Amino acid sequence: MTSRLSSTLIASALGALGLVVWSGCGTDSDLRYYCDGAGCYECDAYGCSNVAPPTHAACTGNASCSSGQVCTSNGCTTACSDDASCAKGETCQGGYCNAPGGGPSTGKGCTTKADCGSSETCTNGTCQACGGTAGACPCAAVTDCSDGFTCVSGSCTATSNTCKYASDCATGKVCADGACLTSCETATCASGFLCEKGVCQPTQQTGGDGGSTTPVTCSDAAPCATGYYCNQGTCAVDTRPQPANCSTDAECGGTGSAPQKCLDGFCKYTCTDDAYCRTIDNRIGYCAKDKVCRTAGEANAACTGPGQCPNGGSCINNQCK
Repeated sequence: MTSRLSSTLIASALGALGLVVWSGCGTDSDLRYYCDGAGCYECDAYGCSNVAPPTHAACTGNASCSSGQVCTSNGCTTACSDDASCAKGETCQGGYCNAPGGGPSTGKGCTTKADCGSSETCTNGTCQACGGTAGACPCAAVTDCSDGFTCVSGSCTATSNTCKYASDCATGKVCADGACLTSCETATCASGFLCEKGVCQPTQQTGGDGGSTTPVTCSDAAPCATGYYCNQGTCAVDTRPQPANCSTDAECGGTGSAPQKCLDGFCKYTCTDDAYCRTIDNRIGYCAKDKVCRTAGEANAACTGPGQCPNGGSCINNQCK
């Protein structure tokens, strides 16, 4: 009697929800499925039971999910247009399948560049084409850039276009986080530059189109204006080191019995101790860790590029600031 009464009450409840109800023993084919704001259920003539939603694997981007799935803030799931697109235990919420009551999730196509292809970068959770002639990839850290590139002033820049020491730069400039910039400790910055941490930082990294923020595209046939260079198809403020002056040791001269060697495109005096360097020039009287005669500041460098200083500090003239 109790079971029949329970069935009657359940049937009445389901009828109120507009669902078809029936009586009798029933079979698996007679199961009825529905979801509400609290969960999903399978019901027969004897009652209803909860349907557990599928588990969502943790992910950092679409590449870490199984085929046919996408990465969201709730893990790997399926994109959907309606509830019928989702597995049992889930409903379509905001375009993604999720368990009722948990709230909609947001897409997370990527978290870092590692989640994207070699010619893409992760920007605002989406893999975007960059590099080559598509413009420099934006970055917030060195790890956002591909091998052979370094994050300089928010753009992935070829390592060959960055500096490590002030001696890599033209006269009057210092090396600041891989960029050759003018010191503002004793001089005023030019228009378009702002004095920060002792160097003139450009206020706009790319060559704007007619003063706008729209980047200017470039190529060998369409070079950039003076003060800019073509960085992967987009004009950027020219912060490159001075041009290489050698490709072989034979191209380098020296002082007497002190020959120079071609290192990273520049003629340098190699050494084994400070005394040897001072016989050449007191200004470079220190034998640095890389066995090159350098200034005191370069020989005792605390850093040589971006991302090497603690607490997000900048590497200015080989010192963290």
